[in-house]
Amino acid sequence: MADKILAKLEPQIVWGIFEEITKIPRPSKKEEKIISWIKGWAKENKISCKEDSVGNLLLSAKATKGKEKVPILVLQGHTDMVCQKEPDSKADCEKDSLIVKTDKKIVYAEGTSLGADNGIGVAMALAALIDDSLEHGPLEVLLTVDEETGLTGALKLKKGFFTGDYLLNIDSENIGEITISSAGGGDTILNLPVENVTVQGWEGIRLGIQGLQGGHSGVDIDKNRLNAIKIGVDALRTVQVYLEDKFEKKTEIAISSINGGTVHNAIPRDFVCEFLVNSAHMEGVMKTLKMWKKFATSTMKDLEPKINIDITEIQQEQAFTAKQSADLISLLFEIHHGVISNSKEIEGLVQTSNNLASVKTKDDNVEIVVSTRSSVDEELVLTRTEVKNLGEQFGAKVKLQESYPGWKPDLDSPFLKIVKASYEKIMEKEVELQAIHAGLECGLFLKNKPDLQVTSIGPIIRNAHSTDEYVEIESVKIIWEVVKAIISSMENL
Repeated sequence: MADKILAKLEPQIVWGIFEEITKIPRPSKKEEKIISWIKGWAKENKISCKEDSVGNLLLSAKATKGKEKVPILVLQGHTDMVCQKEPDSKADCEKDSLIVKTDKKIVYAEGTSLGADNGIGVAMALAALIDDSLEHGPLEVLLTVDEETGLTGALKLKKGFFTGDYLLNIDSENIGEITISSAGGGDTILNLPVENVTVQGWEGIRLGIQGLQGGHSGVDIDKNRLNAIKIGVDALRTVQVYLEDKFEKKTEIAISSINGGTVHNAIPRDFVCEFLVNSAHMEGVMKTLKMWKKFATSTMKDLEPKINIDITEIQQEQAFTAKQSADLISLLFEIHHGVISNSKEIEGLVQTSNNLASVKTKDDNVEIVVSTRSSVDEELVLTRTEVKNLGEQFGAKVKLQESYPGWKPDLDSPFLKIVKASYEKIMEKEVELQAIHAGLECGLFLKNKPDLQVTSIGPIIRNAHSTDEYVEIESVKIIWEVVKAIISSMENL
């Protein structure tokens, strides 16, 4: 058994559970191992646990003596994590434990994302069930699956699976804030048909881009973090322009493979494209690419200080047709990435955005995933329709994935008042109410149970969905105290 790196951190009851969670692979849609572990943990601790048809779990603890009439509180989180790793990491996110590190101020993972989103929230919820020092009313802990790739668990949650009328989501990422509203969203998948043909008399080039910051496609979308796919497409278009200008007519390039990004809710950090050009133009194209690299690196270094661009000659004879290659480049260029509009009501809040999340070469098509978020339903529909129409214009087969609703604030909620008062008692100062440009499951719970009162809190987590993810230790201690204070205050409802 590996040494317990986090054993001495406070609160030990939370960090101990979180460290156990980090040992269990739990990528989205592959949460079987973490589900099994939680069920075993519940049995060991004599906690009631039930599972629905998709893997959502509900753990229940009876009220401590004298608290039986206190309203039921639901503590909620999700079991999956966004698995990201450095290009040189040998970690297998489906098989390996995370390598957890701490410098006594933060906790992070070596070479991979940490999964504090939402592992630390899950750890707090479980800890509340077994903390003998905590007097409480009836508690339910709702743990959903596949939150990170479309909120599948929450979408398929049946009415009546949990019974409480008050739900505390522990999936926010800022201290001193209570989240009371979140964006809705949905993915659009475009499949552009391609065929591989043999190209004679042409030579191959490999363009690789890595080292970008990436980050959460919602909360980080307005932070000027660059998209590796967009940078790669800029290089390809630079080659196209050079060839057209040099030879006074359109001279094609032929793409062999193109891949970038990994998951829908992370800004792409890496990109690789192999393509062919006519041998007679190879020297000029390589010179053009090297000039582009020098310019791109110098202009992007302030935003992406670790960017690395690699351009090498390769042996390759198979490629898509010239028209398919041109259509693919144009489509990727025209898909909008980044902020589309900002809220007029809430200063600093992104209202609508697109994340050009991934491009992947398959056997007979290239798959492009675009993730759209918006706090305005009409803009969500309009933006996704625009992506759909654009894809179809270039001959792509387009599928609009099921969207999830936004979560509108309820400033008159008695539960919100309890959460705010409890939080401010611990912080000894006023806390802020916030809306976020990210997807939380709260909107879906409200869809099933309109009278449910919901808020969301969490510790400081930075760079979620990236290998730079970390959680601040002191903030975990504070939020744990807030959670306990909320639990103790439920008798005031």
